[in-house]
Amino acid sequence: MSAVAAGVQRSRWPVRLAWVVGMVLVALLAFVITDYELFRLSRMACIGIAVLSLDLLTGRAGLISAGQGALFGLGAYTTVLLVYHEIAPYPVAIVLGSVLCFLVGLVLGLPALRLGGLNLGLVTLGAALVFPELLKKYSDLTGGVFGIGISPPQAPLDLALTSAQWLYLVSVAGLLIAMAFYTRLVNSRFGRGLEALRTNENMAASVGVDLARSKLLAFGISSAMAGFGGGLYLLLIGHVTPDTFLLTLSLSMLFAAVVGGLRSRLGVLLGAAFVVFVPDFSAAFGERGPQLIYAIALLLTVYLLPRGIVPSLAALGRRLLGRRAPRTPEPWDEIEPGAAVAPEQSPVVDRLGKG
Repeated sequence: MSAVAAGVQRSRWPVRLAWVVGMVLVALLAFVITDYELFRLSRMACIGIAVLSLDLLTGRAGLISAGQGALFGLGAYTTVLLVYHEIAPYPVAIVLGSVLCFLVGLVLGLPALRLGGLNLGLVTLGAALVFPELLKKYSDLTGGVFGIGISPPQAPLDLALTSAQWLYLVSVAGLLIAMAFYTRLVNSRFGRGLEALRTNENMAASVGVDLARSKLLAFGISSAMAGFGGGLYLLLIGHVTPDTFLLTLSLSMLFAAVVGGLRSRLGVLLGAAFVVFVPDFSAAFGERGPQLIYAIALLLTVYLLPRGIVPSLAALGRRLLGRRAPRTPEPWDEIEPGAAVAPEQSPVVDRLGKG
């Protein structure tokens, strides 16, 4: 291991310890605050999973989706239908909903990614617009404009927990599972390939990264993560209607990813908090209050904190302290400038090939 890589590993353990302590404190909140506040934090966790899926797609693969809310809704509707008709229990229904979202992501992404450019964004934008209308059209299955609902699950084994406490713990556990999966994925061979793809597609292709396959799988996995968050969200609210998953939800999630900060798990949480808490605090500005706050926050972020709130403030803090964050070494760093290296001898190929 190089000195830079060793420095990166040493610098990470305080951050990991802070995350562990933070998650313990978050779990303890279930026994401190009111059920209503637990409900809002549970919503934040579920939406945070969908925002994390956007972070994978946009922050790691450099792709844009304007339809994450529709995939979030597909996961929710799949879960509610499977449970309502007693086809599968809650956990299995959520997993099946995630699998369906993965497959739908592949179907949507295949033609769009082949055409390239902004076509994926346009296709997902169309999906976000069409999804609520399809739910209304097939009312015999979905309940139409009135939606469909189930009874929220209760704590197992006669645990002395209210429904709000139990669902809060389930939502936080789901968020932790999603974050652990995300972290493992971006540190895997596939994740390193996405990083190379986002940095320079020509360079990535020259060292053996299958661009079309990587992009398609990234969108499929991102769709599955959004569906997983939607399934948990269904357990939380117990009832879904087409108006729950309008285009505004997809745009709010995209806003959350950009404003909180891409490639930052803390940024994901901050963005999700914006989506959940801003509507409550903006009531004084009238019906259009949330949109006004979103627009102002987006403009301020783009002009003043272009990397997002969390990454920009972290960089500012490091400058004020006179420190530079240890840089994660990239495989192409090992190639001398101007050196001719055969593909089979390239450290890029070697590093990308490590699973």
